[in-house]
Amino acid sequence: MKAINPNIHPHGGYIFNDSDGSRHVGQSWAGVIGRVRAYRERQGRPNDRTAEEVIDQACLRTPVLCTDAPPAEEQYRIVSLKSRVLLWLARMKDSKEPRIFVDDPLHAARTDVCFRCSQHTGLPGGCGACTEALKALKESVVGGRPYDARLQACAVTGEYMPVAVWLDQQSLVNDKLPNTCWRKRSL
Repeated sequence: MKAINPNIHPHGGYIFNDSDGSRHVGQSWAGVIGRVRAYRERQGRPNDRTAEEVIDQACLRTPVLCTDAPPAEEQYRIVSLKSRVLLWLARMKDSKEPRIFVDDPLHAARTDVCFRCSQHTGLPGGCGACTEALKALKESVVGGRPYDARLQACAVTGEYMPVAVWLDQQSLVNDKLPNTCWRKRSL
């Protein structure tokens, strides 16, 4: 399926020529699709492929507007690691479940395992706002507990490891986790 880049304005405007000869104009592609749907409803015509028809016609008329849209499962995978980490931290912060923290020796052992792990990866640098958000979310989840500044993120789970190594969490069934991972279910 094709996708239209919403940041590119079409040279001829947002226009769709329907198969019955009617012409629909809008201020955006979403506006055109809405007008075509409303028109077809009034006419009693099928309306289930309206968005695809509008996008296909726009792409035929102006190919530079369009790209191939990845399937939904690929769209999840292309989300940046930083976004996954921030989302995970926000869920941990907002969770109504009581937080149970591990003791210092277990925390140290987990930190060592994560630091040596092949799935441990750094987060790309970012703006000051992202850095501050990361710091604030970390503190809201684990408070002032110490952490190893070398720890960053897990590429598989999308977790921020300076926080995750403190939390008593369930093990995971995930073949992408190395056998040495403390989060991997071993039975």
